[in-house]
Amino acid sequence: MPETTTIIGAGTMGAGIAQVAARHGWNVRLVDVDAGLVAAAIAGIGRRFDRLVEKGRLGADEAAAATARLTAAAGADAYTDTDLVIEAVVERLEVKNAVFSAALPHLKPGAILATNTSSLSVGAMGDAIGCPERVVGMHFFNPVPLMPLVEIISGERTDADLADRAFAIAEGWGKIVVRANDTPGVI
Repeated sequence: MPETTTIIGAGTMGAGIAQVAARHGWNVRLVDVDAGLVAAAIAGIGRRFDRLVEKGRLGADEAAAATARLTAAAGADAYTDTDLVIEAVVERLEVKNAVFSAALPHLKPGAILATNTSSLSVGAMGDAIGCPERVVGMHFFNPVPLMPLVEIISGERTDADLADRAFAIAEGWGKIVVRANDTPGVI
């Protein structure tokens, strides 16, 4: 059974992460407070896959399958049986904490909570939601489909196995992955 990621935030970063995950065989649930933004993001990703087909960089069947793995989601159903939650929302600690707090009660044991932050403390987010061991940074660079680097950031109490899983996921998505300290600006 393919793995599933829930991406919170359907803006540029969230859509880019969704595109990469779907292209690499993951089922993607895209969540945003603006349902229209989710629909636009999914349509835009489909158009980008079509362009890759036109350029000969992706097969038509692969593009269709990747597009089919993208779904709009909302409420508790967005988090049920997901393996990885990635938040790509505005760079404000209280907003990031709120989306993680909303997701947490619906997650299966072992699901990863990943933040795409580049400037906020991963450890502080984990502490704020009461689960520091489950929160890791997965910092993607814009534009996500083109930029190869992903930084994996562990908070002081992030579970080492969970950070290793996040590292392996990013590698599986074709990224060059490095570990970084939990400091503003990361690397």
